[in-house]
Amino acid sequence: LDMPLMQIDEIAKKVPVGPNVHLHEAMQGPELQELAKDPQVKRLLELSLKLEGLKRHTGVHAAGTLITKEPVVKYTPLAKGAKSDVVTTQYDGDICPKLGLLKVDFLGLRTLSIIDDAVKFVRKRSDPKFDIDAIPMDDAKTFEMLRTAKSLAVFQLDSQGIRDLLFRIKPTVFDDIVSLIALFRPGPMQSGMLDMFVDRKHGREEVKYDHPLLETILKDTYGCMVFQEQVMEISKALAGFTPGEADGLRKAMGKKILEDLEKMRDKFVKGASVNKVSPKLANKIYDMMVKFGGYGFNKSHSVAYGIVAYQTAYLKANFPIEFMTAVLTSEIGHSSIGAEDKENKLVTYLEEARRMGMKILPPDVNRSETRFDIQNNEIRFGLLAIKNVGSGAAESIVNASREKPFASLDDFCSRVDLHAINKKAVESLIKAGAVDCLRPAENPSAARARLLAAVDEAVGRQQKVKADIDKGQGLLFGSAPPPAHSSAADAAIKPLSEHDTLAFEREVLGFYFSGHPLLSVKAQLKAVATHEVSQLAPSITTPVRMAGMISRIRKMVSKKTGEPWAILTLEDLTGEVTLLCFPKTYASGVNNIAKVSAFVSATGRLSFKGEDAGSGTPEIIVDEMTVLDASVSRYAKRLRLKCDATLGTEALETLRDALEKQPGPCPVVLEQETPEGLAVLEVDQRVNLNAALFEAVETILGERSWSIDPGNAPATIAPRRFPGKG
Repeated sequence: LDMPLMQIDEIAKKVPVGPNVHLHEAMQGPELQELAKDPQVKRLLELSLKLEGLKRHTGVHAAGTLITKEPVVKYTPLAKGAKSDVVTTQYDGDICPKLGLLKVDFLGLRTLSIIDDAVKFVRKRSDPKFDIDAIPMDDAKTFEMLRTAKSLAVFQLDSQGIRDLLFRIKPTVFDDIVSLIALFRPGPMQSGMLDMFVDRKHGREEVKYDHPLLETILKDTYGCMVFQEQVMEISKALAGFTPGEADGLRKAMGKKILEDLEKMRDKFVKGASVNKVSPKLANKIYDMMVKFGGYGFNKSHSVAYGIVAYQTAYLKANFPIEFMTAVLTSEIGHSSIGAEDKENKLVTYLEEARRMGMKILPPDVNRSETRFDIQNNEIRFGLLAIKNVGSGAAESIVNASREKPFASLDDFCSRVDLHAINKKAVESLIKAGAVDCLRPAENPSAARARLLAAVDEAVGRQQKVKADIDKGQGLLFGSAPPPAHSSAADAAIKPLSEHDTLAFEREVLGFYFSGHPLLSVKAQLKAVATHEVSQLAPSITTPVRMAGMISRIRKMVSKKTGEPWAILTLEDLTGEVTLLCFPKTYASGVNNIAKVSAFVSATGRLSFKGEDAGSGTPEIIVDEMTVLDASVSRYAKRLRLKCDATLGTEALETLRDALEKQPGPCPVVLEQETPEGLAVLEVDQRVNLNAALFEAVETILGERSWSIDPGNAPATIAPRRFPGKG
């Protein structure tokens, strides 16, 4: 259609991401309807509706392998993959088993690499003979960690939902982990089986068996039918089913084939009568099998996953730094940096490592390895985790630094492979702070500004030298000397602002490494918020007002009305909380305010997802959202300015002029230290609290010369009048 890529990208971003999203529903939203007023866009959308759902290409299953008795060409036509020489069947994965062919999926787990890396760290650092397959399966530290639901980064037990379930079940034996993995699915949750399991485990409900034969089969799961194998064992033990018939019953229950289930009921009741089980009891047991057996999970699968889950939990509980370093390495290349609608798991796991008391060292071209590494019992950031730094670049840097540490930017550019490391990669290294070591005497914000200013020249110079050498025009005495260092030229380069320093770190690392932008608005947050994230609890029943920075946005579309809404993540200095902005609130202005990195306040009702004895995850159903500056002026009680008694008349008049330039609703008081004590003067001007005002005040009175009283703060000293002009 000859439409520009940028326009296509803008349209595509208006379609929500996720399962069960259909274009015709997304097109009901106001944003796409507005774009569709353009005839060309309208035509594009109409054509897209006709294409949606059609097969667009053939695919190769990542793990599917077909096993046949005779050569495979006797059963199915073959094809070569589009981008490789991989031979595939032309019949798809659903058809092959119907032809009687055996299809096996060989599953690859990144977690196995995590375990392998962690084990290597353990052997290198403390126990050369450590064997992960010989660990005790009843380790007290491991089960204590699981009972307190501190299972972030543990295989299969990582999500918030399953951590809530861990807190409820409080596993004490390995079988509990196996059952938990099987139970954490919609079927068992909705059927009541999950609640029954929890109540029976903790003695709140009596464990009953309708027949003595059931006890040996269901004892490990407290009388609950959790696994498909249990259904098969019951049918064999109670009703005399053959293994083949028991497997047929399992399939019929799993697929809820009513006709087959009714046929097998008669066989089950007749077979049970041989074991002197009455028809009434046999029907009752069969009904329970149909109800819960349909949700049954494959136990062999659950046990295999349970072993991997237990091994990762054991490593986290007993070898935390080795395990977390391996986890962080596994996320390199798998966590999108800067994506608004996706959680960056690398950042999540870095925060978890810090919560566990580990120190994260910044990336450093002289000290970092390609991957995350343990140095002096601290985790060193890996070069590969920096955006735009590929494996070739990282390996070139590490190999060169091992020979001799880099001394300057020119030295760095002369010794690394500039075919693998382009200018963009060098800039990313500087923004990440990995090159700070080349100017150790300077503040990072000044060093990074000067290094960024020198990148073009340094890279260009070394590229020219290497090009000349490649042509056989090498210099008589080696590489070209760098230009003479000029302190005057350096001084002319303005250091990066704190905001830019942190923004660059987030751009290339995915998070703020050396600080947090919210620290600069700490007083404003305190003035606006009724609660911090760490204070949210089920006991709070009144509306709450949160203040912080939006770190993630997921745009959604209502299935009923087609109206847009959003799930936001709000971050303050104590943690993060989910904000639910439903269609009415979203359309009232939130859609214009909600941007990643925006400072906002949000008022709403507190709820807890998966709430159980206060262990749920807090969410706020938003009623109103405003930008932080407007909220500060609206909710702050007063602005306090602090100065000493030596401040002259001229400075006071300058201060008065600055206040008058920012008129607003907030009262101002001036606190002066005098020989007689603290004098508090009430200023005539009322102001709008914003960054421009705070900057002007600090220019006149100095840093930390202002503070904000929140709306509920009492006046500490009754103020006197501050004289007006003249």
